[in-house]
Amino acid sequence: MISTEKQVIAFKPCENKTKVREGVTNRGVGGLALEARSDRDAKRWLYRYRINGKQHELQLGSYPAMKLREARQAHREAVKLVELGLDPRKQRAYEKANNLAAWTMQEAFDRWVEHYQQTPGRNKQPPTPKTVTQQHGRWRRHLAPRLADYYVRDVSRRLIIDILEKASSKAKVEARHSLNLLRQMLRYCQKREQIEVNPTDGLTPADIAASASPPRKRHLPLTELRQLWRAIDEIRADTQGKAATAVLSIPVANALKLLILTGCRRSEVAFMRWEEIKKDTWTIPAERTKSRRQHQVHLNSLVLELLAEQRQLANGDFVFTSTQGTRKALHPDSLSTAISRLQGRATKSHNEFAPLFHLNHFTVHDLRRSFATQATETLMADPLLVEMMLAHAPPKLLGTYNRAVRWKSQVDIWERWGEVVAAQVVEKPSSNVVSITKLVR
Repeated sequence: MISTEKQVIAFKPCENKTKVREGVTNRGVGGLALEARSDRDAKRWLYRYRINGKQHELQLGSYPAMKLREARQAHREAVKLVELGLDPRKQRAYEKANNLAAWTMQEAFDRWVEHYQQTPGRNKQPPTPKTVTQQHGRWRRHLAPRLADYYVRDVSRRLIIDILEKASSKAKVEARHSLNLLRQMLRYCQKREQIEVNPTDGLTPADIAASASPPRKRHLPLTELRQLWRAIDEIRADTQGKAATAVLSIPVANALKLLILTGCRRSEVAFMRWEEIKKDTWTIPAERTKSRRQHQVHLNSLVLELLAEQRQLANGDFVFTSTQGTRKALHPDSLSTAISRLQGRATKSHNEFAPLFHLNHFTVHDLRRSFATQATETLMADPLLVEMMLAHAPPKLLGTYNRAVRWKSQVDIWERWGEVVAAQVVEKPSSNVVSITKLVR
């Protein structure tokens, strides 16, 4: 009987034999044997057993891939199955079939994301290509490095928490989005019987140290909007002896002003096309709005002046084109970078000499909040009307029963806002009280 690893290594057929078998000891459990052949280097671990009155043979593995200790363990597991009246060969085939049918987390993500990008959400529209790209990025950066090779059935709640806590230490918002991604993906797997219980059920952002931050309230009053407008003009004009990164291109400068005047999102402005503009109305197609609804914006005289300047520079389908000369649209990130540079926050070491360094930090999106705040507080506009002007999805009841577009009222607000900007932002006012009073009708 073979009992040591050295005997396994030395075991081979005699010169006059092509095949030889020898029993292997295993703590008093019988049936384990080792087979060697003269025509091959590998040796086979075999288990001979009887079930239902019939003799059967099962190959447990090959040496040297399976060592003696591993062969003994596999043998003991097979013996337990026989004692239960189960045929180890059928059990192995069943497990193999299960493994073939089981998805890895990478396979699960690939299947889910294909389903996700075609499935309408709460707004009755599928997610935008940008949103799908963001989900791919979250999976690749935060989740795939540790989860991709796991079977879905083997992913535990503890493992998910560990991974998301690590992501939260770097970016809480991304960790929350990653939790939501996993929740949807594993729910998809649950419905397809890959798992019985979704390990993310009941898991909250607080459990992964990614509690939701309070909503931003920053908006720029007229005095700060005036400083921003002036800084845009000055840094755009002051090009003498400056590097390209130290000045604003005309398209970027005009796009920032358009954000102030319209309250639109940066991507809507950056990808604005000439074909979308008819006289003083800009129609943003549904596929370019967050709510997936076509949206109209009235263009007041200040906006039309900006567009007239852009028309002089026109070199393609887009109103605001990249300075690289590629005729491609301006990238939305260019607008965020410009705002950061004006505040001296474009790099880790802040620039105290930046024109707007003294202002409290604000972002491009805060310009949209500034428009909404000024429209409601300065122009006394109906908040629900302003929501429509921002292309926000209306509350369910209003969306169902209130079909009035109230376009004339919106035009009036955009016109009066243009007058406020002209009087209080573009030019320094001589009397705030008189100017504002005239504009509140």
